[in-house]
Amino acid sequence: MGKMKRAEPKLPAELPESLFEEAMDDHYITNCRISQETIDFTAERALHIDTVVFENVNFVDIVWPRSEFVDVVFINCDLSNADFSRCVFHRAEFRNSKLMGTNFAEAGVRHTLFSECVLNYAAFGFSLCTFSIFDTSSMRQADFYEAELKNTEFTSCDMNEINFAETDLKGVDLSSNRFENIQVTIEKLAGCTVSPNQALAFARQLGMQIKDD
Repeated sequence: MGKMKRAEPKLPAELPESLFEEAMDDHYITNCRISQETIDFTAERALHIDTVVFENVNFVDIVWPRSEFVDVVFINCDLSNADFSRCVFHRAEFRNSKLMGTNFAEAGVRHTLFSECVLNYAAFGFSLCTFSIFDTSSMRQADFYEAELKNTEFTSCDMNEINFAETDLKGVDLSSNRFENIQVTIEKLAGCTVSPNQALAFARQLGMQIKDD
């Protein structure tokens, strides 16, 4: 039996174009494409967003905690400093989007792809990431403090000064990613795959003196 893969968003071939507030029906948005818009909507309660594509949308300091995103794709969007704490993302994609300082604390990030994104300073502390992929993204100083990573992949990312303190890295492959400094809890490194150069960096962090032949 093969390894289970990330499930992709279930979207129809075409979605009708809509404006964000026109598409909103009692904090529920479904089956539409929203593009070329600036959104600064403040949610009074959790939003439910289902089968929606956001393209070239600028989200201005939105605070949408505990909201739910199912089969949602963000393309060329700016979600910097958005508050998605305790949100649920299921079969979601972020493509070529800016997520500087975005807050995913305590979020459930399931079957979600981050591709060619800027995630510097993004916060994933205490989040649960399952069957998710971070690919070719900048993740400098992102915070994954005590996150739970299950079947989550990191490929070709810039991870310098990322924080994995208190996060169990068993089964996580970091070998294709780049970093000079990284924060980890040594006891939780067992079972993590790293490159030879990364292994040397970890050894130096432990205070070991590396002697060349």
